[in-house]
Amino acid sequence: MGLSHSSTYHSSLMRSVSESSPVIIEPYSEIYPRLPIEDFIGCDNETYSSQFELIIQSYQAMYDRPYTDMRSYFQVAGIHSQPWIAYDGVTGGAQEYKNETDWARGRWGGYCHHGDVLFGPWHRPYLLLMESLLINESKKIALQYPENEREKYVEAANQLRIPYWDWADVKAIKGIPDVFTLTELEINTPEGMKKVKNPLRSYTIPVDLAFPLGKGYNPTDKPHYEIPSFGFNPFTPAGYSTVRYPNANYEDQIDYLNQNISVYVSTVLRPLVYQMLQINNYLQFSNHALRSNDTEAPGVYPAHPLPLVVAGRAHFASIETAHDAIHFVVGGPGGHFLYPDLGGFDPVFFFHHAAIDRLLALWQATWVTENVDINGTYTEDLYTVVNEDSDLTPFRKSETEFWKSSTVRDIEKLGYTYPELVKFKGQDPRELQAYLLKFYKPDPHYGRRFFVKLIIDAGKLVGPYVIRVFLDLQNASVETPVTSPHFAGFVAMWRRASPYQISGTTYVMGSVDITAAMERAFNTPDVNATTGLLSSSAIFDIQSDINIVPCYLNGTGVNPKEAGVDEVEIYSFEHDKVDPDFLVEDSVQYYYTKKF
Repeated sequence: MGLSHSSTYHSSLMRSVSESSPVIIEPYSEIYPRLPIEDFIGCDNETYSSQFELIIQSYQAMYDRPYTDMRSYFQVAGIHSQPWIAYDGVTGGAQEYKNETDWARGRWGGYCHHGDVLFGPWHRPYLLLMESLLINESKKIALQYPENEREKYVEAANQLRIPYWDWADVKAIKGIPDVFTLTELEINTPEGMKKVKNPLRSYTIPVDLAFPLGKGYNPTDKPHYEIPSFGFNPFTPAGYSTVRYPNANYEDQIDYLNQNISVYVSTVLRPLVYQMLQINNYLQFSNHALRSNDTEAPGVYPAHPLPLVVAGRAHFASIETAHDAIHFVVGGPGGHFLYPDLGGFDPVFFFHHAAIDRLLALWQATWVTENVDINGTYTEDLYTVVNEDSDLTPFRKSETEFWKSSTVRDIEKLGYTYPELVKFKGQDPRELQAYLLKFYKPDPHYGRRFFVKLIIDAGKLVGPYVIRVFLDLQNASVETPVTSPHFAGFVAMWRRASPYQISGTTYVMGSVDITAAMERAFNTPDVNATTGLLSSSAIFDIQSDINIVPCYLNGTGVNPKEAGVDEVEIYSFEHDKVDPDFLVEDSVQYYYTKKF
């Protein structure tokens, strides 16, 4: 299959947007909460239903803007990565991304930060940009309503904040909310009740996105479309819409999507959030790139630490590992949301990132430290040192300055909040943490929790891919369904599709909570039926009972070593006897390390 890197389209598009006026993101004058998307659907609350109707119409209004308009959905979604062009004239001077040379070096082509401490803070003004544009469209639409309805919609537009989809809420077991899959919605518009095309199901790409591949791997080859090999971003011709779990006709497979969400909410998503909320160190919490002991290590790259080899890093699950997992779960094999270069174009992207921002805001125990952005961005070269005073390009605070992590830390100063922050405002932060741990606890287990920790060389295999963990099933393979009782969870390797990533320069560490799978696999007297406590005597032979199964997005398997799995560790933590939702960090018990 062929791949072209012609930049003619990209440079012409850059010229067409470079003359637009600067896009400045200003804080809102009043504070209103971002709410769960479910609160808006089928509700009797006039304010919420009016906000929902405005959101739907405002999304469509952004879709309808010329794609060269920097306030269009295409331009805003394209900030994340493709089409690798300057947004709002922000080029970074000498550090501007060059399509040909930098792509070959493995440099990230979008503005977004992944795998460094700016992951969470960078996406905060990104959401503010999208949110502010939706609010501006909503205010214009509200003024078009008949006089007897206008005041209600004007107030709804004023209170509007982008909703979040909490994919780790137990309610998510039902699948993705219908608002992201229905083809039509019936809403009240300025012209009265109407059935409208649902803009949250998909977005129609206005220009060719990515590059044509070999026969059979492009949407135009339906009904024999195949998912491209892992080394390439899928090509989307102009006029084609974003998809999730595409079939041979390049159509969504919503049933597969919901089935996978149902499985992964309990096995992957809730355990990840539960672990993440136990962490109190920002560097460990902030991103999926491995940091061993928060210090620099010579002989690799400046400030880039060697991989962790000691046992017992406490319940490691960063906010970015949770973020990565949902991209796999929703995008599915071949879907746009699966790919770092394309994910921003799926309409669910901003609702997902509102959920990530909420978790960051609820956690915010400490704030941005300093480390190295080994991937680079559109405006930063590889191995740039970043900290809380780094510019979060391309998001302008004014015509002459950009937003920084230090200026987006206090979300109330930005004009929004989240319901739990309102509920626990002024209380001991531990009260909020206890509430969240109880809310996200994946199961009622109160004894020890057992984990498999994977240390993965992120440069070994072109992504994206997942590493599944099975228990007590020696013949586990990519053919083994995730509905198997032996399936414990996975670690997502959400990496760009570039075969030129420099090997051996970064590591990802992820952990899988295997407690529930152990109880299923070893339902013996060692499991107390009353307390749910799993005795350590029930621990098993790691050599035969832990099975690591890397899986490409197209279903192809590969052995762990080839997938960069250097080693796995088995360890456990004990729940606090007084506050049983907390894990006691110094209670860590290490069992075994298996090297590959």
